[in-house]
Amino acid sequence: MYTKLFQPLTIGPREARNRLIFGSHTTNFSRHHLLSEQHGDYYASRAEGGVGTIVLEEHIVHSSDFPYEAALLGYLPETPVALASVSARVRAAGALTLVQLNHNGQQGVSDHHQRELWAPSAVPDVATREVPKAMELEDIRAVIEGFALVARHAVRGEADGVELQVADRSLLRQFLSPLTNQRNDAYGGSLENRLRFLQETIEAVAAVLGGNYILGVRLCADELAPWAGLTPEQGIEIARRLAATGRVHYLTVTKGSILSTHLFPFHASMHVAPGYAVELAGAVKEAVSIPVFAAGRIMDAEQAEAIIAAGHADGVEMIRPLIADPALPRLSQAGKAERVRPCLACNQGCQVRGLLNAALSCNVNPDVLHPWPAPASLLSEQPAAHDQRQAPSAKPPSLSEAFVIVGAGPAGLEAARTAALRGRRVVLFERESEPGGAVALAARAPGRASLRRIIDYLVQECERLGVELQTGTAVSASWLLAQRPGAVLVATGAKAGQGLLPIPGHDLPHVLDVRRILRGERVQGKGQRAVVIDETASHGVLSAVELLATEGWQIEIVTEDWYVGRDLVGTYDLPAWLGRVLPHGVVMTPHTSVVRIEPGQVIVRDRFALGERALPADLVVLGVYEQPDQDLYFALKGRLTRLRRAGDCVTPRRIEQAIAEGRQAGLWA
Repeated sequence: MYTKLFQPLTIGPREARNRLIFGSHTTNFSRHHLLSEQHGDYYASRAEGGVGTIVLEEHIVHSSDFPYEAALLGYLPETPVALASVSARVRAAGALTLVQLNHNGQQGVSDHHQRELWAPSAVPDVATREVPKAMELEDIRAVIEGFALVARHAVRGEADGVELQVADRSLLRQFLSPLTNQRNDAYGGSLENRLRFLQETIEAVAAVLGGNYILGVRLCADELAPWAGLTPEQGIEIARRLAATGRVHYLTVTKGSILSTHLFPFHASMHVAPGYAVELAGAVKEAVSIPVFAAGRIMDAEQAEAIIAAGHADGVEMIRPLIADPALPRLSQAGKAERVRPCLACNQGCQVRGLLNAALSCNVNPDVLHPWPAPASLLSEQPAAHDQRQAPSAKPPSLSEAFVIVGAGPAGLEAARTAALRGRRVVLFERESEPGGAVALAARAPGRASLRRIIDYLVQECERLGVELQTGTAVSASWLLAQRPGAVLVATGAKAGQGLLPIPGHDLPHVLDVRRILRGERVQGKGQRAVVIDETASHGVLSAVELLATEGWQIEIVTEDWYVGRDLVGTYDLPAWLGRVLPHGVVMTPHTSVVRIEPGQVIVRDRFALGERALPADLVVLGVYEQPDQDLYFALKGRLTRLRRAGDCVTPRRIEQAIAEGRQAGLWA
């Protein structure tokens, strides 16, 4: 099946065992601004999973750049020792280790070191609005020396080479781009001048590396800002010139910058087509003779194989799919691709570079933060020995020794999978006709079908492991108590709410909650005017808005927030969502409270203006906070020896918390 992807690839003076690169990304795992033991565990697990090359989290090359609180400051004298510890573990597992070198330039922040930002010109970052200092010649020399110093640390740390970041958040890219480089000296103006800083950096780093180490470049070849930024034509020419130096051993091709219209290039969400930058990588590959890696929503081995087989690239960079499942290469190569835990491109948990500085996690993989050494049955083709499935006519066995789970959402399914891997007999009851809970419902929204992949994966794993799944079965407390089960997990999820303060009129017949909208329920009548009360700013509410808008409803969203769509900012979805719904005439009404719902209208009040006004409404959608469905749990509490609950029936949150709690419950069972 895979004739290209898992073939070795020569990269400069080294050989990678295959053509998969685990790309650099922020983890916030550092300790004292150095690689930590947690980094070692994290990268080693990806190497053990079969990836060919690992590019470590960016190492900052100069003290003028301190972009986030947990940044790895590569210029610290202790860096080589920390690097050597991680490199040794990655090398022992068979992968190459590269150190990404970077200076964030204008895209840094001054919060952590209380000094000016450095950039080619005094052009502010669109995110922070902070105006940087235009670098003087001595500043340029100091940063080039910094790149060389950290390259020296990489050599002493026994890495296989370095990668220069000339893409996402990069001073080197900022010098290349006419958007951010407005200089009129030898480092600005013509392409030759704008290239000078990067070329001098390459020469300085190559002098340190000699002929025994890899020097790669992660290059933005299209800023998606054609009015002034780097265009594909310029990007290809830059790639050609870099390859011609004879110093660069590979190029990873990306596109997009801080001024890109949709703001998706750094971590494209599920609404962006997979492989969106592949054709650009192919154009670069035609222009150079060194290996080219494609990047940008490459989600699985099959897609990666097709890209390489078509000649678009010599290899591919993956990040989020390898966060979701480190064993993706090994399982795929072994013909078990269906066993790979899928990445949803949801951008929840893995986007950690911000004000909170949370540690990296994953919506679908609880092992990122809390590694669990799964038993050998995880990779077994055979059903587990505890498979107790019965023929339809057989008498079902007693539940006295079983782990009983009520609710087959993500928490219940992960608990069942984990417990079955540990050898427990698991019986899983679901009152709906199909498993998946709120996630299966959310997957019905426009563009969010990817969410269904984690449910399909978990159900398939449960079937393989012999979990007894009974759908369309409501379980009562009295029945459960009569069965005397060995242990019970309640994972019954959440139910619709009525508003933080119950909204008068919430029970009128033309008022539906978001779940009912996603199920396809609608009010009867001739009108098509809908008011959506958005209390949560969540994907679910805005999915309902998009669904109704595409059906022709005239929608007004009312929220007490300053703007509509707050939760879509962190997942890079807001600009694209606005682009999809605004052409349908959706009206957005911020900082406005709902007073009451009446037949045919909603009475609202602007928080900063006197008086009330009425919004006509043939349909009202309650996009309000849900409540835990915990009746069964409290009916059983104190009456069973071993009882636990997990997921939204504890309190409604994200998929990440549901799966993590399901994992913990499966280990407890």
